[in-house]
Amino acid sequence: MNSMEKWLATFGVIFAIVDPFGYVPIFLSLTAGDSEFQRRKMVRKACLTAFIVLTISTFLGQQILSFFAISIPALQISGGLILLIIGFEMMKVLPVVEKLSQKEETEAVRKEDISIVPLAIPMLSGPASIATVVVLSSQTESIADYPVIVSCILLTLLITYLVLRSSSRLMQFIGVTGLNVMTRIMGLLLCAIAVQYVINGFLAVRS
Repeated sequence: MNSMEKWLATFGVIFAIVDPFGYVPIFLSLTAGDSEFQRRKMVRKACLTAFIVLTISTFLGQQILSFFAISIPALQISGGLILLIIGFEMMKVLPVVEKLSQKEETEAVRKEDISIVPLAIPMLSGPASIATVVVLSSQTESIADYPVIVSCILLTLLITYLVLRSSSRLMQFIGVTGLNVMTRIMGLLLCAIAVQYVINGFLAVRS
C-alpha cells in the first residue's frame, strides 16, 4: 500500500466512524434556542476538543495497550466487531441505538453550552472513535505514520465543523432522506473496514 492509499484508507475509517452528517438532526435539536453565532462557537470548541482527545489517544494508544497487556490482534478483532455493529446500526440492519439516551438529550438541551459535553465527548470523540485511532496507531510501522492519522483526524473534524455550522441550510437542502442515504453509505463502508480489521486480527493470531 503506497502513501496515498494508506492516507485514504485511514481517512475513510475515521470519517465513517465520526459520521458528521449523522449528528446534524441531533445538533439542531440540542441548539434549537441558540443563535447561529452561538452554534458556530460551540461547534468550533467541540471540534477542537475532539481533535485533542483523538490525537492524544493516537499517541498514547500503544502505551495503553501495553499497560493492560492487550495484544494488537485482540484489539483489531474487538475493535472490528464494535465497528461492525455500528455499521449495521447505521444501515438500519440492527435496531438503531440512540447516539444519546433520552435523559442525556434532555440534560443537553437544558445546558447553555453543549460544546464539550455531549458534543465533543461522547458524540464526536466517543469510545468507538477512540478505539479506532488506537487500532490505527497500533498498526503503524514507524513514527512517520503518526502524521497520517493526525492529518486524517484534523480533516475529518474540519469537515465536521463545516457540516455542523451549516446544519440548518444542509437540512433544508438535502432533507432527512438525503441524510439517511449518506449515513447508510458510511455504514456500508464502515462494515467493510470492520470485517478487514477482524480478518487481519485472526491472520495475526494464526501467524
